[in-house]
Amino acid sequence: MEGLAGVRLDTHPTRPSAVTALLTGSQARVPLFTLEAADWSVVNDNLLVLARIDHEETQ
Repeated sequence: MEGLAGVRLDTHPTRPSAVTALLTGSQARVPLFTLEAADWSVVNDNLLVLARIDHEETQ
């Protein structure tokens, strides 16, 4: 399955109002550019996070 990209969405392990996206595959840059354009933040080469803050969270 050469040339495919995978995106695994999950809730953030410590912030319930955030979602993570784990990118896999040789074409992972395609969803990377799309998610970045939608204001997702890059954590590392294959992990992005989208946080929604409706109220202040306790630390």
